[in-house]
Amino acid sequence: MGLKKRMLLFSLFCMFHVMLIAQPNNDQVISDTLSYNESNSNKVIAFGEFLSNAIQNREVDSFMVKLNNDKFFERVLGGNSDLDRNDSFTKGLLLGMKQALNSFPNEIISEVENGSYYDFISYRYDEAAQTYYALFRLYSTESGMNYHDYRIVNNAGVIQFSDMYIYLTGEHFTETLGRLMRYTLPEAKIFGLINSPHNSEFDQLMSAMTYNNNGEYLKAYNLMNNLKSELSQEKFLLIFKTLIASNIDEEKYLSSLEELITTFPDDPTIGLNKIDYYIYKGKYFEAIQVINQLQNETEDDFLNYVKACVAFEDQNYDLALNYFKYTIDNYADFFEGQAGYLNTLVMMKNYPEAVDYLDELMAAGYEKELIAEYVEEDDEFGENVLKDFAKSKPYKNWKKKK
Repeated sequence: MGLKKRMLLFSLFCMFHVMLIAQPNNDQVISDTLSYNESNSNKVIAFGEFLSNAIQNREVDSFMVKLNNDKFFERVLGGNSDLDRNDSFTKGLLLGMKQALNSFPNEIISEVENGSYYDFISYRYDEAAQTYYALFRLYSTESGMNYHDYRIVNNAGVIQFSDMYIYLTGEHFTETLGRLMRYTLPEAKIFGLINSPHNSEFDQLMSAMTYNNNGEYLKAYNLMNNLKSELSQEKFLLIFKTLIASNIDEEKYLSSLEELITTFPDDPTIGLNKIDYYIYKGKYFEAIQVINQLQNETEDDFLNYVKACVAFEDQNYDLALNYFKYTIDNYADFFEGQAGYLNTLVMMKNYPEAVDYLDELMAAGYEKELIAEYVEEDDEFGENVLKDFAKSKPYKNWKKKK
């Protein structure tokens, strides 16, 4: 069970063409202070619900009005006295970045229209940053799991966001963007105080991104694999390489995951990548441990579904059944949880109870013909874990019933 993941990072691969310059730790640069109290907590909840509704209703302008552009670009540029912000080159880069930002909600909307879930999960108050974060979960069966943790800023009483912590990359988006942007900035624009590694390898990286965007994954992977400079050790770019490899074959995907984890063995921010790695290696206990850590951090009970999938792969069907049961009780409209529960009953050879559950699905509104199609047809890989059940007498009797 590979959890292939996709990044939605403000049209990141387009924005690499309008890069600027890195900054140190963002929390030490820009203050987004919003004090903790019940009134502000309610405002943050309303903010999360507003963004959710904007995505569901395809209201791009409503979503973008919640982004504080000034604070966002301060966080990208902040702390660098070396950069001439009034330079026409820098202004042009900022303009291009602002234009690229507008496509971010469109990407999420497209994902949701194609079956992904984008849900407001919770909020928290960060004592160090002295502001709130609003957590959203992005999930689909095909793309897997990611989280976007929106950093809240108070703009004259209006709640907006100034940044977003991306769980897949393990850092704030402005931090990723700022650090990588220095690779495109001509050295003449940095007053000679920062050495820019702008060289043929960066051009190679640009070509790899172009190949990836065009679906030429092997060409992109080969270019990424041939990077030798400091670029090859960038955590974000190692993660990018795993994403490319996931579209090629399992061997390259696993190799890329191993490279990432070996390079950053004690990094707690690459948990989503470690989960995939442990599953591919058959280390299911270790995968569950990482999921538990992620659940403690996010307080997201939906991760019980991921635990159920891991337990199913481990053939620990009793545990899987319990977690799938929790999922269907708490996420009634999530068919993958219902399918997992049915599949587990079948793998346990509990056909009578599986048939009873088919009746429950019908009572919940699923058509009998669609249920039968799910039970009897092969999946996209030409497999059907329910094939023995489909041939069983209890199932055939159920199908005959009017």
